[in-house]
Amino acid sequence: MLRVLRSSALALVIASSLLAQRPVPTRPAAPPAPPAQRVAVDPLHAPGKDVTIYLLTMGNGDEIWELFGHDALLIHDNVSGRDTVFNWGVFSFRQQNFIPRFLKGTMLYAMGGDSLGMVMLAYRYMNRTVRSQELDLSPAQRDTILRRIQVNAQPENINYRYDYFRNNCATRVRDIIDDALGGQLHAQSQTLSGTTYRWHALRLMQSDKPIVVGVDIGLGRPSDRELTRWQTMFLPKQLHDFISTMKVRDSTGAMHPLVRDERILFQSTRGPEPEAPPRLGPWLWLGGIVTAVVFLWLGSQASAGAPVMRALAAIVIGLWSFAAGILGVLITALWGVTDHAFAHENENLLLFNPIWLILAVLIAMSLWRGRASPWTKRLALGLAALGVVALVGEVTRLSQQNNLAVIGLALPPALAIAWWTRKSASA
Repeated sequence: MLRVLRSSALALVIASSLLAQRPVPTRPAAPPAPPAQRVAVDPLHAPGKDVTIYLLTMGNGDEIWELFGHDALLIHDNVSGRDTVFNWGVFSFRQQNFIPRFLKGTMLYAMGGDSLGMVMLAYRYMNRTVRSQELDLSPAQRDTILRRIQVNAQPENINYRYDYFRNNCATRVRDIIDDALGGQLHAQSQTLSGTTYRWHALRLMQSDKPIVVGVDIGLGRPSDRELTRWQTMFLPKQLHDFISTMKVRDSTGAMHPLVRDERILFQSTRGPEPEAPPRLGPWLWLGGIVTAVVFLWLGSQASAGAPVMRALAAIVIGLWSFAAGILGVLITALWGVTDHAFAHENENLLLFNPIWLILAVLIAMSLWRGRASPWTKRLALGLAALGVVALVGEVTRLSQQNNLAVIGLALPPALAIAWWTRKSASA
């Protein structure tokens, strides 16, 4: 529980780093060209007819902000032979007010540029796959992309308000390509995907089980709305896969594949990304039931009058109640005072809420005495009742949040505490 508490505290603010590049200590900018190339036209000012544009898709890495992959646009200057990579996932721990922005969900990310050689060097070092898709675009469409990058490169636009699901490195690239295609990407991707933001987040973060549980607790109702294929393209691989088979209409009305050629520039030794989220339900229900049994045993021992067992029961059950209260404070804060929109409307507040902090003190005192006070009994019964409401809402499908697994973790211990307080108060 304590590790889950720590993970829950960080889960949503960590999520604000998803899909990001590695942090950089300096202001993002393309490096100066070597002396022999300084006479060449800047790639952003070359005409569309003289460039080839590629979508680069980077695979998953090890860090929390690398688990979801990364996207970039490669501009190849056909005249000078220069390759420049632009991406929208640059952030720095040194930016002004980093911690307050990080916690509040108002992080600023930036567009950055680098040479293809430096990008490949970095991704080989990180052992992350890099795929290249040449986009079959007209000169006018390439001009549109170059103009969009030019606008983004302006000092007043280079930073943008980051949102881990709706405005990130992948959605920025998606929107630029869609703009060049006159909205064809958006129009063709309005079918439902059968997935949600929660589904994808848990799927890709499952290598760290405590973090996954923390994310599951921290995400609210908005994360459970079914996504269109367009919305799933907040993930680089989803964008890659969709345009792989997409056909677009050109100025003559003819249809042709958007991707002219695809290559793997570097193949990592990592396995494929998970195809489905972990089955948390059975494990969390088992954990919740086992915890409840332990609580019932500790409560019976406390009622029997052994001082050591009363102290042990007070510490263990008091700590659980305290952790539940802290989770409640975090859920309340994420919903009430931050811009983490997908942590809002969180029904897990029925399971973990700040009132548990009051019960933590009362239940510890009651267990130490071996008998619950009337106020402890009322409070414990009330909190257990809220958990039952959450379960009924889930079972009857009145709930709009997928939180049955979290209910399994929280409800059995709450029922056990309520049962002990009722029994001991009437003894």
